[in-house]
Amino acid sequence: MSDEAVVQARTAEGDVGSRARHAPAAVREAVAGALEIAPEELEDDRDLFELGLDSLALMSLVGTWRREGSTVTFQDLTSRPTLRDWTTLLARAANDDTATAVPPGPPAPVAGADPDTDSFPLATMQHAYWIGRQDGQPLGGVAAHFYVELDGHGVDPARLDTALRSLVLRHGMLRAVFDEDGRQRLGAAGAPLTVHDLRELAPVEAESELERLRERNTHTRPDIGTGDVFRAALCLLPDGRTRLQIDLDMMAGDALSLRVLLSDLRRFYECPDEPPRELGLDYRRYLAEHDARRRTERERDAAWWHERLPDLPRAPRLPTTVDPLTPVTADDGTLTHSHRLHHWLGPADKAALLGAARRHAVTPAAALATAFAEVIAAWSDSRRFLLNLPLFDREMFAPEVAGLVGDFSSSVLLDADLSAPLPFSRQARGLQERLQAGISHGAYGGVEVLRDLARAEGAPVLAPVVYTSAIGLGEIFEQDVQKSFGHPSWIISQGPQVYLDAQVTELDGGLLLNWDVRDGVFEAGVPDAAFDAYRRLVTRLVTDPDTWDRPVDGLLAPDVLPRRAVAALPAGPVADRALHTRFFRLAETEPGRTAVVRTTGDTLTYGELAHAARRIAALLHAHGVREGDTVAVTLPKGDDQIAAVLGVLAAGAAYAPVGVEQPAVRRRRIHAVAGASAVLTDRDHAHLCEDVSPAPVVLVEDASALPPAPVVRPDAGLAAYVLFTSGSTGRPKAVEVSHRAVVNTIEAMEAQLGIGPADRTLAISALDFDLATWDVFTPLSLGGQVVAVGQEHRRDAHHWARLVRTHGVTLVQCVPALLDLMMAAGEDDGLGDSLRMVLLGGDWIGLDQPRRLRALVPGCRFVALGGMTEAAVHSTVFEVEEPDPAWKSVPYGVPLRNMRARVVDGRGRDCPDLVPGELWIGGPGVANGYRADPERTAERFVDHDGERWYRSGDLARYRPDGVLEFLGRADHQVKIGGHRIELGEVESALEDDPAVLHAVATVLDTPVRHLAAAVSAPAGAPDPDEIRLRA
Repeated sequence: MSDEAVVQARTAEGDVGSRARHAPAAVREAVAGALEIAPEELEDDRDLFELGLDSLALMSLVGTWRREGSTVTFQDLTSRPTLRDWTTLLARAANDDTATAVPPGPPAPVAGADPDTDSFPLATMQHAYWIGRQDGQPLGGVAAHFYVELDGHGVDPARLDTALRSLVLRHGMLRAVFDEDGRQRLGAAGAPLTVHDLRELAPVEAESELERLRERNTHTRPDIGTGDVFRAALCLLPDGRTRLQIDLDMMAGDALSLRVLLSDLRRFYECPDEPPRELGLDYRRYLAEHDARRRTERERDAAWWHERLPDLPRAPRLPTTVDPLTPVTADDGTLTHSHRLHHWLGPADKAALLGAARRHAVTPAAALATAFAEVIAAWSDSRRFLLNLPLFDREMFAPEVAGLVGDFSSSVLLDADLSAPLPFSRQARGLQERLQAGISHGAYGGVEVLRDLARAEGAPVLAPVVYTSAIGLGEIFEQDVQKSFGHPSWIISQGPQVYLDAQVTELDGGLLLNWDVRDGVFEAGVPDAAFDAYRRLVTRLVTDPDTWDRPVDGLLAPDVLPRRAVAALPAGPVADRALHTRFFRLAETEPGRTAVVRTTGDTLTYGELAHAARRIAALLHAHGVREGDTVAVTLPKGDDQIAAVLGVLAAGAAYAPVGVEQPAVRRRRIHAVAGASAVLTDRDHAHLCEDVSPAPVVLVEDASALPPAPVVRPDAGLAAYVLFTSGSTGRPKAVEVSHRAVVNTIEAMEAQLGIGPADRTLAISALDFDLATWDVFTPLSLGGQVVAVGQEHRRDAHHWARLVRTHGVTLVQCVPALLDLMMAAGEDDGLGDSLRMVLLGGDWIGLDQPRRLRALVPGCRFVALGGMTEAAVHSTVFEVEEPDPAWKSVPYGVPLRNMRARVVDGRGRDCPDLVPGELWIGGPGVANGYRADPERTAERFVDHDGERWYRSGDLARYRPDGVLEFLGRADHQVKIGGHRIELGEVESALEDDPAVLHAVATVLDTPVRHLAAAVSAPAGAPDPDEIRLRA
């Protein structure tokens, strides 16, 4: 039965008063009919949504009751969804003198109609389509249209042509003309049918032509200014086969209009002698009546949405290759085409899904919308976002409305918040409630809310991810239609300013799940992977009852995590030795081997360096330092500093560098956290260590009088060093790194990069920066040499370049900014020919750096390293042969031997490929934690699946090949020169100054990247230099 016939049947009892129609028995019968159950099965106080009533069925009931004279609203009924409450509400409305039926008087005047041209304004959605299809609009340049192909047999072209002429005559919107001023009028009927006779072509040629026609029609943008809004073509094929191709512009008709016109077309085709009956209402008049009826409601709903504007999220940020605000024109073939992904649930699976949804007090539409939202959340960088949900807003205020063709759609913006890991059924109920609230205020539609958001931001705001549910509206391709014209073999829709349009429609007794995806927008493979996850989740909802009772997980394809594991470097034995063990063993076996090139240019052998270190160990023992203690080291860069660190380790203690350039306030804070048993310094810097710690201050010069102490080899799980990174509260974070952790890094890089006794490193980095650990201990563990850089040359790139040339440095490890300085210096006098490898970490790596380096040192290897202090310097590696032009930055790489990496979303799940998330690092390289800070340690060092992980706070994503890409920070930390700096610590330090009331820290990129801060003072302008000094 057609929609028109249904409405006529329902309204045939025109002599029954509204009181009778809204009597308890009548209300019970209407609600039971909507639920498709017997009236006597309805309980008065049962939640009707728990019984399976969906929003579409409720909208139909509201429309019927309002047409019969009630003033009840969708919002009234959703707020109190029981039969008892509804009966009371309807009875009250029926007894209200103001709740009388609208009399069938003269039709409302058409607002904005032009009497000279019979043109009238566009509906809200029509206007959005009209703007969006224009060239130069964000994701524009395409028509909003449906295109379908029906494969049948024996369709007669002449009869079809006659039927189509009757169809276009009956429905004026099939010949609508849209002018350049954004108005519409009904044009003259044309010749709607085109016939393609392919019967004489060879099968291959016929298929090729059919494919060409499909491609053209799928991506057409007809000239609506000439009334080209509806097209039909019939392909005649061998053996009596036919293909009916129909294209409907959404400005002329919505999805339900497609069903109306197909039903009418079938009737005119099968009954050619039955003249088309003229409709008593047209779309033009409908819009005027609809707008008049909704005016008060629209004002109320606009106020409701305006209150919520500041808190509304934005569209999900999915892995795209272009900015969704990119202007697009029709001739841009890469961004104007779409393709469809689809999955069909058969009748049995549909019944199982509907039954499961009902048992969990969720409508099928809400269940499938939640499944879609869960998948979008997994592929988005946020778990809260806006979805754009079209509504079928055909207000049945007259029987003829059901038979009209036109755009009756509206939309609602759904705030999909999936931040909490709730069981699926609870997630669905929450989403259902938010959807009902939005629909309750749907008289002010999603298009209008987006316009308000755009006005507030001063820039376009899109909601390009669309989800449409047509469950409960019946099948668009009814069985009678399929008998006449064939089975739908191709269905696709396209729309402007949309890049993902998902739909659920009824087909052949089941449910058809479609995604129409804009080509060229997404990263390769993303739509297919996400749709596959959606399909698998829906299948689990059908087949596994437990899926409804647990949070959604397992959305990754089965091969994703194994592929990432394979990409990581192969595991090997985990070393169980102290950081200094190899050095002192080499000092015994090869004492004459050169260990350090001193700042003066002469050398220290392994034996000499070990002797000096063991004397320092004896000095520390004399001051009470024992195995497991910590010694603060405040010494300038150079060979004495290296000896001091080895001496601390030989004493069985951990070293905690406190740089000689650290501000006084920060030095005191570091010592307060370090808990050092001694402070090791020299006479020139002893004054920096006064009054900062209760521990004794020990001078390295005093070690020369002592005999060497035996080397302590502590447990590998004890701390080797404690490094201080920035903390948001102003209190530095003391990272304890074990011997086992840092040895794993050194040995993994030795094996991967082929580092050995012939290598010399340049010790550029300061000791309180973790790269210095690698600079010193990697060569000294392998029989190699360290070329020391003095404190006075710590910023002298020309000096570094001279050291590389003079002393045959083979390995340079530094942050990218320092390599830039050294390459600039090398352009003057060169870098020599000894340098075989540069290792960069700690910051973004410039894509031009490999090329510039090899221009100076041909054949030099270029290795990118990723890591953090809390994971023993380096955790990932990536050797750059030739930068890919598609790269935005040099990749982070793959995990080093024995290390593991996860990219995790806000719910602790592994992110799909190309989706940003927080980088977690696991493996033996993970630090012990933060000293004296159990709360922060528990927050950042977590257990997952029986393994300990460090939550880095860095944003990263996995490529499909298992390589990580670094994307920046997820918090308020910044990196400058490789050092992680917490802006909150800077602000806290500044606000400790009595001259500062408030401070805000930031980073400026010019002329070079540097910290900056704005401060306010309680009185008068503070002196910047004094504030810098105190901070």
